[in-house]
Amino acid sequence: MKTFFKFLNKNRLYTAINIFGLSVSLMFVILIAAYAIEEYSTDRFHKNADRIYILGNEEHIGSAYRLAARLQERYPEIEKTCTVTYFPEQNATINNTRLNMELLFTDTTFFEVFSFSLTEGNPKQVLAAENSAVISESFARKAFGGRNPIGQSIVLKPELTVTVSGIMKDIKNSSIPYSDIIIRTENVKYFNSSIISETFDNYGSTCIFFLVKEGSNLRAKTTDMAAYLKEIVWVYKDELFNTVTLTPLKEIYFSDYQTYTLIKGEPKLVLVLMIVGIVILIFAIINYINLTVAQTGFRAKEMAIRRLLGSGRKNLIFKLITESTLLCFICFALGAVFAVFLSPYTKGILGKEIDLMALISPISVLLSLLLIVSLGIISGLLPAFILSRVKPIDTVKGGFKRKNKMVFSKFFITFQNTIAIVLITIAIIMYTQVNYLVSAPLGYNKENIISLEPHFQNKEELNEFISQTEQLACVNQIGLGNGTPFDMGNNWTQEYEGKSISFRILDGDSTYFRILGFQKIIENNLADSISYYLSERVLKEMNLPETTVTFKFGGEPQPVAGVIKDIRMFNITRPYDPTVIVVHRNITNPWTIVVEFNGDKDMAFSQVKDTYEGITKLDFTGQFMDKMIESSFKAQLKIAQIVSIFGIIAILISSLGLLAMSTFFIQQRYKEIAIKKVLGAYNHEILINLVKTFLSYVVIAFVIAVPVIWYFMKDWLATYTYKIKLSPFFFIIVGVFCLLVSFITVLWQSWKAANMNPADTIKIE
Repeated sequence: MKTFFKFLNKNRLYTAINIFGLSVSLMFVILIAAYAIEEYSTDRFHKNADRIYILGNEEHIGSAYRLAARLQERYPEIEKTCTVTYFPEQNATINNTRLNMELLFTDTTFFEVFSFSLTEGNPKQVLAAENSAVISESFARKAFGGRNPIGQSIVLKPELTVTVSGIMKDIKNSSIPYSDIIIRTENVKYFNSSIISETFDNYGSTCIFFLVKEGSNLRAKTTDMAAYLKEIVWVYKDELFNTVTLTPLKEIYFSDYQTYTLIKGEPKLVLVLMIVGIVILIFAIINYINLTVAQTGFRAKEMAIRRLLGSGRKNLIFKLITESTLLCFICFALGAVFAVFLSPYTKGILGKEIDLMALISPISVLLSLLLIVSLGIISGLLPAFILSRVKPIDTVKGGFKRKNKMVFSKFFITFQNTIAIVLITIAIIMYTQVNYLVSAPLGYNKENIISLEPHFQNKEELNEFISQTEQLACVNQIGLGNGTPFDMGNNWTQEYEGKSISFRILDGDSTYFRILGFQKIIENNLADSISYYLSERVLKEMNLPETTVTFKFGGEPQPVAGVIKDIRMFNITRPYDPTVIVVHRNITNPWTIVVEFNGDKDMAFSQVKDTYEGITKLDFTGQFMDKMIESSFKAQLKIAQIVSIFGIIAILISSLGLLAMSTFFIQQRYKEIAIKKVLGAYNHEILINLVKTFLSYVVIAFVIAVPVIWYFMKDWLATYTYKIKLSPFFFIIVGVFCLLVSFITVLWQSWKAANMNPADTIKIE
């Protein structure tokens, strides 16, 4: 291999470009592969994963806590049940110190049904006592430091103190969300008593898991279950739901069902990442081939000498493929090192940190070696085929360089630029569409508003926060309410003239009403302590005129204070819901506080945050309302971000390939350029001619890319009712950008060749 390493050392630019391009490409391939493996292995580590199902209906995964025991009693196929209810953004007091935490309510069977690991405690006994609690390792370190948490008390509510009975490893790679503290579901009455209602109120707030007996087929009983639920559960009686589904645990993460409790994966994101990973891998192979083919002229003499010394063509092919495999191994090792350093930063893009070390196993090592060998063979085959055909006589005459017309390189450069243009244009269109959705009118104000869920210990703390915040120069007004249009407030379903209507209820004081800026159509100027404003959709659903003065709500006629324009809950993609705005004179225990501010956003946020944390001693979890709406499109934003990142990588790799090709191509034309200059050609004419030659490949790529982009993005935009127009501006700006990058890439080599002294060039030749 001495000659190969000498060649690499002599051609350092070629070596640096090849190793850098291949290493960076393989780094992304490794990260994407690790992410895909983690995503597709979600919940597959549970010992009983094949026997665990979750109860749902045609739309949602979720049901009611009290239903679990009723169904287990009715169906002998059920070995165990386990309910899960999740309360994020709660707080706990430990030794007079308040801490933010995530809370999970479940049953004594939790560690028997699922295979979450305990580092302290017996799985069958750890939740036996009603006031017992299991905490995560992360929360144990945060709350207790080096002290032993077992037996320690945690105050969750003034009337609820629990005792730590176990410590579990952090929940990862599961559809069940990470939780700091796990306690018995009976204690949910201190947070929301409707969840444990005997009449199945708050249906959908709890997930019921079934561990079915081995060999039994509980899914065959779903029709009977639906009939049974129609007898006892109000949502089935009212025909809001009609079917029962039992989804296997392994399928929950990527299912289409909606859920308020569990974590759902993003199959489109994983698919896009895998496609991009394959494209990047193809780019890496193409770049290696392109660079190697560009250098064949410099190794022709070596190949000719080997042929003269008796080496056969098969020996040369084997040698060259071995070289490419060795280089792939080096690049894979570098890419793996880069991936380890980059993995902590993947959370900002993918939403989770990739633990590469946890994926190391004999199988992963074997697959990596198989990938390296495959890459080596594929990457080295074409250069080996070209170089092994070298005839000594052609090398002596110098004819080999002239015969090498760089056909493959031209094709590869065009292909790479096509992909780069496609990716960058798609990313720009995606970003523009998402921004269009985020800024869409929703029927209420969302700018310059901070929304927060307060966790005050008493009314005095609430009043102190309001008083201090109102004194801030950046704050205009503060409103108190129960929910916002983004979190969709509360749901109230009632029968009206033979049909069920699901209302969205938003409670708040008059300031809350003003801050959110609901647009009144009719104002009846009532002086009641509680005022009901109906949206246009309510009038339509209840077949009421705009001039109506009362409406039936909660079984009783209520006065109508006015009518407001329809508003969109959550974001623009959701259809209008029948909405009732309930305005109270006073809200004593708000779930939500909205703060309207002026001036610099970051400064206002910081001041409100400092005020809240100074009073509560808790981490501030408030957010800008417009950012909350933006977060609802996080899947689309992630895809756009990933596509743009790999579009830039594609541009970089194609530029490296173009640099290599331009270097070799210009070297082949030194004599031609010198003769043209002797015959009177000006430097700028030669420069323009050279640059134009290379930019033509970008133009060809642009022509190919435009119809491809138009075809795919037209279908993608068709999935949105509120969408942008597919403007030619997107294509033009990307085309100009790619031309500019390519121009800069080839400018130096072309300028140097155009300004070279003809005498020196002819002398070299």
